[in-house]
Amino acid sequence: MSNLSNTMLTPTPNSIRALQAISIALLTTTAGASASLSIFLVPRLMESPTPLMVGQFLRAVSSARRRLTIPLILPGILHAYLAYLVPVKARMYVIAATLTLSTLPWTHFAITPLNRELEGRIMTLDAEEFETAHQLVDSWATRNLYKPVVNFAAGIIGLYAALW
Repeated sequence: MSNLSNTMLTPTPNSIRALQAISIALLTTTAGASASLSIFLVPRLMESPTPLMVGQFLRAVSSARRRLTIPLILPGILHAYLAYLVPVKARMYVIAATLTLSTLPWTHFAITPLNRELEGRIMTLDAEEFETAHQLVDSWATRNLYKPVVNFAAGIIGLYAALW
């Protein structure tokens, strides 16, 4: 019990607080940005003519990939480091890191194939392809929701660990 009491009374160093704040801020803001692609952008794109929709979708995804990849991965690394620095909270930080980093294989196996298929179809869109393109974009939007959900959950776990 005295070990736990001493841990609770010892103030957390500013360097650890900074890592906690950065990881929480990145996770929650990028979760919102990623969710907005599925919730706001894709439904508006679906209203566009198919060739325009596919082109805009691919440009939006490319832009999001450039801007969000590091902010989506960095918190996983920070949480893993926090697990090392704060052993008493390691379990929560490992869970947060695992959730965050799980978006990498998810993106590789569930989302990248859809992007490649759409890139291939953009050149040969005919009436039949229009329906398929809409289905692919809709499927992408649904699969993309994994990332903001797990990143938001990891952010909440990180926040809990920081406040506990």
